[in-house]
Amino acid sequence: MASSNTSNEHNKVAEENNILANNEKSDLESRFECPICLTWLRDPVLTSCGHKFCSQCINMWLRKEGACCPVDSRPLQPESDLFPDLFTRREISQQRANCPYQQFGCTIELSPIDIDSHVNNCEFKRTISPHVQCPFKAVGCSEVIATENALKLHLENSTSTHLILLANTIPTFTCEQQTESSARAVESKWWDPPPKKSSVFTPDGPHPDWQELVKTLYERIVVLEQLNRELTISIANQQNQLSTFHTSTRYNDEEMILRYCNGLYIWKCSSFRDKLTAMTNDSLKMFYSPGFYTSPNGYRLCARINISSKDFRYLSLLIHVMHSENDDALDWPFNGSISFVLVHPANSENNIRETTVSKPELEAFRKPTCELNKRSFGYTEFVMIKDLVEFTKDDTLILRIEVKPA
Repeated sequence: MASSNTSNEHNKVAEENNILANNEKSDLESRFECPICLTWLRDPVLTSCGHKFCSQCINMWLRKEGACCPVDSRPLQPESDLFPDLFTRREISQQRANCPYQQFGCTIELSPIDIDSHVNNCEFKRTISPHVQCPFKAVGCSEVIATENALKLHLENSTSTHLILLANTIPTFTCEQQTESSARAVESKWWDPPPKKSSVFTPDGPHPDWQELVKTLYERIVVLEQLNRELTISIANQQNQLSTFHTSTRYNDEEMILRYCNGLYIWKCSSFRDKLTAMTNDSLKMFYSPGFYTSPNGYRLCARINISSKDFRYLSLLIHVMHSENDDALDWPFNGSISFVLVHPANSENNIRETTVSKPELEAFRKPTCELNKRSFGYTEFVMIKDLVEFTKDDTLILRIEVKPA
């Protein structure tokens, strides 16, 4: 009869444990979850790369994992890259959850981070018969379980807590237990975990080989971290390739514009104040536009600005004939009309326009013998420098050059 009563008591306690475990499985929003321990953020901190962690979790991680963020592997320094996240802490404190002993009569609602301290002193807490101790007692788990089923449920629901306890134990274990011979063993072999069908736990505590299991878990974590870093490097390489592709595409687009502009090129001369200052300080300083074509298979030219060598009060605007792959098939010297326009940003009627024609006898229009014909053609006194203020918008001067072969 006593045996029957004991069995009923054990079943009742197991049922209560099931209720507690199910109540603890509340929906946890991802913004309140620590990526390391996978539970509510405790004393949350924000990293310089924008991720949130429990203060204890991230500080412990940085001491062991090479000072990198667990999410994006960016280098972190505990002294300068971790900041208290008071906003998230306030948000969590405003959340409310029922006491795990609600079904036993407790009506208190608490912040998730305050539930643990409340549960230990809750007047509705049921006494659990100390028949089975948690297998992770040796690493800090103080739970006492009544039945094997309750033990199984506890192990399933406390995985993250047990991993944290193991992680806290590993450095101490390594310092105190690892000898030179065991270090060589670590380098030369991997420990295999026990077979799934064999139990590594006993009702009285961990299996004698629990230390080997800890080593195995630690090594697996190291391997996973290495794989994660390799994936991070691979992603970074792909991002670099994508960036190179975008740069190449942008360059090709610009080349298409220059080749198919049909001799009408709009030169947006940005950062003009800096350019003007450089030209004023150095009378030999010149700025060139990109090379543009009169047609896809036509002549290639570029524009040039500089301070006039004849009168420092004026800005010169000229063109150079450039070498291209089409030169052997073109007629030389170049013959056609050339138009220069300084665009007024507010009123086109105020544009400054000058149109001229090429002069075949000048060296400037002969077939180039190098990348850029040394001689230029245009207006050495195109516009007074003091008048450029009204033509500049957002520190950009807009020039339109139109070249039409005869």
